[in-house]
Amino acid sequence: MIAHQRQESKREQIRAAAEQLFLDHGFGETSMDAITAVAGVSKQTLYRYYETKAALFADVLGHLIAEPAPMLKDSLAAVRLRTRSDLKNHLTNLSQDYLARILEPRQVALLRVVIAEGSRFPELTASFRSTLPAVGGAIFITALERAREAKLIANWFDVRTAARAFAGLLMMFILRDGLLAPEPKLPSRQHVAEMVQLFVDGVGVRAKRCNG
Repeated sequence: MIAHQRQESKREQIRAAAEQLFLDHGFGETSMDAITAVAGVSKQTLYRYYETKAALFADVLGHLIAEPAPMLKDSLAAVRLRTRSDLKNHLTNLSQDYLARILEPRQVALLRVVIAEGSRFPELTASFRSTLPAVGGAIFITALERAREAKLIANWFDVRTAARAFAGLLMMFILRDGLLAPEPKLPSRQHVAEMVQLFVDGVGVRAKRCNG
């Protein structure tokens, strides 16, 4: 236990230093040597935790938008989905929590680093693509699986495909209210609820498969 706590403390020490350097200088201009100096660790220690700079950047991203704590996960699992209204409220709550983490100012600043430098550093883009969709994804997939079991959404939908479609709707808020906004701001609950309404209506049990 003590060893694990020490390792996590050291990882946080490295992560905090790297985050500030990435924000101040970008990905390309931040060296692993600079990170070791600011973090106050040896290069051997740094590479023991992170084999590449891209892996470190991915961990910084993932930590800022980390999954809810186990206690919150337990409370989410206790939510009863009996009606479509229950499902809409549940997805609205999940969406607001997810957007609050994604649209945190430092997080948006790091996402802008990815956009600005991703074409020059493919490994940076790869780390972003592997991190952002994974964070929060399991929560939405679980919610949709429970909704299908409760017969609130059509059973011919692939849950992962539906979750990806839902994430695409959330991306609208991330772009409009985060990346393309002068200052990040959370969308109103009403706007999020309207988006959820459109999605639930589209995947509801009354939805019919298009035959061309």
